Parts: sequence; structure tokens; C-alpha cells
Amino acid sequence: MSVSQPDVDRMRSPSMRRLAGFFFFVLFMCQQTGIAAPLSDNLKEQSFVTSDRVRLTYITGGSGDIDLIFIPGWLMPAQIFQPQLEYFSKKYRVHSLNPRSQGTSDIYRGPRLAELRARDIKEFIAHLKSKRFVLLGWSLGVMESLDYLTRYGQNGLMALVLIDNSIGEGEAPKARHNKRSKMTQAQFTNYIKEFSRAIFKTTPDADLIETVEKSGLRLAKNPSDAFDVLTKPYEREYYRNAVYATNRPIFYAITPRYIEQSQLFVDKHPQGQTRIYNDAGHALFVDAADEFNRDLDAFLTASDEAEKISED
Repeated sequence: MSVSQPDVDRMRSPSMRRLAGFFFFVLFMCQQTGIAAPLSDNLKEQSFVTSDRVRLTYITGGSGDIDLIFIPGWLMPAQIFQPQLEYFSKKYRVHSLNPRSQGTSDIYRGPRLAELRARDIKEFIAHLKSKRFVLLGWSLGVMESLDYLTRYGQNGLMALVLIDNSIGEGEAPKARHNKRSKMTQAQFTNYIKEFSRAIFKTTPDADLIETVEKSGLRLAKNPSDAFDVLTKPYEREYYRNAVYATNRPIFYAITPRYIEQSQLFVDKHPQGQTRIYNDAGHALFVDAADEFNRDLDAFLTASDEAEKISED
């Protein structure tokens, strides 16, 4: 197809150059913030501003009188839970948070990080105006969900879902000398690229891998900032106490490494349930999405019915 000279002249006009510049700016920003495949029509990204003026984004959708609030793991984006957001938005209101410095939320490098991330959950729930909710934490999100419950209580909580992390039960693992925080930018970049694939046992969609990797690399210029997110000022008993202080149904979904903890948990917690996903990686809700969604659906239905019976 040939292009006429008037068409060429129009493409060279100031307005067309500005339009092209804007297009490439948007493309650049998408690459920087970790945006990959667009969300489906029933999900959208929104944001709110915390009390210390940090803008946090989240994915939201669905309808109903119960909110499912997902808290992802270390450096992970809200989009990691897309299989659950798609599935459960048909029945519930669903919301997946991008914590500080993760996904498309603002980067934060200040002090009191553990305290603030727990407070962010409180303010997120308040922003959603949620009166009845289920809190679902994965990996680091397990610790942060339990920290939130310890600090702010169980008001409005219908049930708790803890996905593939320690809950402080059994013997503590042996301490290891950790030099990860001293990584160079190049070393950290390679580490995150490997980590972004190692959390899966299957091979997920390429767009998801890209989104996870870009979220993980947002703090690559100073790797110590990324590892500061993992630093919690509590002993492991803090989290164990939080579990048993929670008098709500708890679903503990794990891979085999946490079998011992899960056995102790179901023996001690009167409303505790556990499920082991033997053929899944750390991101078990992606690797075994159909199985996990069915198990979670059954747990949520039973928890809802049990709460209604207790109110009668």
C-alpha cells in the first residue's frame, strides 16, 4: 500500500507528533509499572491514598455482601490472584491489593514498614467500606494478615485463609546466614527473574510471568529496600498466637513443606481446616487453580452458613 504525500505531511504535523509522543509515553509507563495483559471486563484497577499519603492500587470486581480481600506475597502484584478474582467475582466482591512498592502502587522506602503495611490493610478495608469480609494472605501476606488481626482485631472478619507460609508452629527452622540484602542490582535482577519462575511448578501464562517479574524488580536499584520488606520485628510465636486468637474459620492451604505445622494447627484450632497441594509450587492457587478454587468455594460457603446459624 502506498502513502500519499498529504498523508505523510499530516503524520509530520505537530498534533500528530504530540499524539505519537503521548502513545510512547503511555507505553513506557506500562513497561515501568508492570502492567501486562489487560484485565477482563468484570475487573478493574482502582486506588486509594493511605493516611501517610501513599497511593495504593488494587484490582476489584464482582458484587455481593461478602468481600474477599487478597494480600499477595513479597514483591508480588495483585494480578497474581487473577484466577481467583475471575472465579469468585461471580459470587462475591473481590479485591486484590498491591502493597507498598508492589505492582502499580507507590514505592515506599521509609521506616516502620511492618507497622505501616499492617495499617494499610486496615485502611484498605475501611476504604472498601467492608462490613463482612474474608482475609486471604499468601506467603508474606500470611504474616501481614496475622499482624493486622493482632493490631486491629476481628471486627467484620467472617473467615481467614492462610496460603503456604509458616504460622509459627512446630520447631523453628535453623537460622541461615543471609547475604541477599548485599546483592548488587545485577545480582538482584537475576535473583528476581529466577524467583519469578521458581514459585510455580507449572508454566503459567507469559503475561503473568512478565507482570510478576516487573513487580519484583521495582526496587532493583537498591536491593536492601526489597529485603527490608521481609524484615518483621516479631518472634515466630507472635504469628502462632495470632492464629489461635482468631475465633473464626481458618483455611490453611499449603504445599508439603508445611505438613507438620498443618497437623498441629488442625489439632489445636477448633475451626481450622487444611489442604495439602502436593503437585503445586509456592503459588499453589495458580498451579492448582481449579482445585484450589473448588476447595476455597466450599470453605467459604460453609463459613457463611455457620455464621448465619450462630446469629440465629
